[in-house]
Amino acid sequence: MMKQYILQTGCTLLLLLCLSVTLQAEMTKLCRIERGEDRLDCVVEPTFESCSYYVPCGRDTECKVSYRKSGALDWNEAFAPYYDDSLQECRGSLVRLLENTSYDIKIQLSGKGRKTQTLNKTFTTWTSTPVVKKTIPISQFKTDADGTLSITGLKGTADGWIKIVGDVPVRGGDTKEAALNLNDCQYLIFENLLVSGGFRHGIKTNERVENVRFVNCEVTQWGRKSVRQNKDGHYLDRDGKMINNDGGITVYRSKNVVIERCYIHDPVGYTNPWNGVIELGEFKGRKYTFTHPQGPNAVYVMQAGGGLVLRYNDFIGSQTHRYNDPVEGWENRSEIGGLAKDADVYGNVMAFGQDDAIELDGGQCNIRIFDNRMEQTYCGISTAPNRKGPSYIFNNVIWNQGNSMGFVGNAIKNGGGDTFTQGMQYLINNTIIHAGGGMAGVGYGKDVNRELFNAYLRNNIIYSLIEVNNPVRKGYNIYDPHLNPLCDFDYDFLGNMYEPQQKGKIVAVNGSERHAIYGAPEFVDLERGLLTLKKGDKGIDKGSKIFNFTDGYRGKAPDMGAFEYGNPERLFPRRPVDMTADRYLMRLSEKKTETITVKIGNIEPCGFLVRMSEDMKPWLNVSPSTGEIKSGDIITLTLKVTGDVKYKKNGMILFRLDNGFSIPITIME
Repeated sequence: MMKQYILQTGCTLLLLLCLSVTLQAEMTKLCRIERGEDRLDCVVEPTFESCSYYVPCGRDTECKVSYRKSGALDWNEAFAPYYDDSLQECRGSLVRLLENTSYDIKIQLSGKGRKTQTLNKTFTTWTSTPVVKKTIPISQFKTDADGTLSITGLKGTADGWIKIVGDVPVRGGDTKEAALNLNDCQYLIFENLLVSGGFRHGIKTNERVENVRFVNCEVTQWGRKSVRQNKDGHYLDRDGKMINNDGGITVYRSKNVVIERCYIHDPVGYTNPWNGVIELGEFKGRKYTFTHPQGPNAVYVMQAGGGLVLRYNDFIGSQTHRYNDPVEGWENRSEIGGLAKDADVYGNVMAFGQDDAIELDGGQCNIRIFDNRMEQTYCGISTAPNRKGPSYIFNNVIWNQGNSMGFVGNAIKNGGGDTFTQGMQYLINNTIIHAGGGMAGVGYGKDVNRELFNAYLRNNIIYSLIEVNNPVRKGYNIYDPHLNPLCDFDYDFLGNMYEPQQKGKIVAVNGSERHAIYGAPEFVDLERGLLTLKKGDKGIDKGSKIFNFTDGYRGKAPDMGAFEYGNPERLFPRRPVDMTADRYLMRLSEKKTETITVKIGNIEPCGFLVRMSEDMKPWLNVSPSTGEIKSGDIITLTLKVTGDVKYKKNGMILFRLDNGFSIPITIME
């Protein structure tokens, strides 16, 4: 633990530098000890559906990885690991595993002049239903006078978790940092909580918090109120401080935290777009340009200790109260920054922000981002910089982009230069439909080559649309201005509406995209958000087989994009619940009634609610807004604009079940 120091004026800078270097060294040492770099061993870090592995491995050593369910006869070949020359370590991830299942991993090390060595390890993936030995209603905890709740030292065990259920709301005021604050807690499940308030955060987990889960919780109305803006456009609180990173849930140096089926919406504060007009305070009416967005987040991560899982959540801002990034990390330039290591983000909606949908900047060490839906943000995913790697970005959809002003940046933004670019990011089978740049080096740091990044692309659809606010702009599908030979781009479907025959346009090292398809993809119904390729489209069966990532494809080869043609109709984003809608995007005009059909498959009887942000309620009516469902039901929702407002009528409604699973449907004017 770091000690507190009283700094003398003349020594402040030196001591701060020493403290920073010491902390970084200790954290790096800790990571190395955990991963067994000083012994020949395979260290594994499983989650529900993935597993990271780390193997000490000298230069010029070939590392082959395979895996199987324990007891099975045949081995499955895994995707090739990433080699870190500075640590002399091979590391990577196994994906698409089954929960609560035992697996064997086999690693074979070979090379010139050395005997082949085989390492074997067995691990078990996490279970969604751990043994609960005690259940406590949250009403039994004593709150402070302002309604905030702090829980310290509450600990279950690995074979006996404690569940805290939300029988009453937690309504914090605006004086304490968080409405619900956790310290030194282990093996807890918070379920069905409604949390509002907190001066900075709705919920905060602190150091020495491990193995804590938030399931089917709702967080709303947290953070600081925007009182005025400075001359650059940033919003300020009552103390004159800039509002940034007020998290619905903030994870601070905590380990194995799970956020699942949560609805995080309607923060108190505002976020500025990159360019705009000041609306509050003495500078009202003044225009500003190129001011980095600052504001609240649905989830804010600070030096996660590993094992962070965000799955099946609705991280949705609103037209008037947009996030900075729905999911944001701290300390971008550090190996322990951002989500750091061994994390999964899947099945989420991340929408309505002024900057990125999710910020991975930092360690990116075995970070898996998959099956997500990202829209109505300025950019999609930020990887600038990748300090360690590898990160895996697969089967995501980035589409319908735009900040509150309607402006668009790049779908995937990268950079870091020689100083900060160390790791590799792998992008496989994503569908990117973007009115701007696609995969692009935009820069980080101060190096001359600050746009430099390392990336591997396979089987992605990158389709550049015409940007309404800038119809003459010509975005690239792939833009690598430094022609990095470490980048590997191939087998992608590249379309660009700015170009003749809508052929995609790239800047990349010679030989890139030899097997690409150039032209416009044809989807089942782009305007309704049905993004499987249409029968006969040239992207079907034209992808490349990628071990562990494209297993189970139909036809001669994998399709391009996030959805395989011929698979059963799926919820968008992918979630393990048997229900679908006939559209996931609706453009609703004044005085016009539209309908959405929801099909219920094999589901236990339960209730549903139609949820929406507070700024949608004055202008949108949805009927029915509540009800009961059972297997085989077909529910018709009727939508109608019922009022007028001074802002754009954009937002997202949720057909949300009692258990927290939902169908998100975007409404645009």
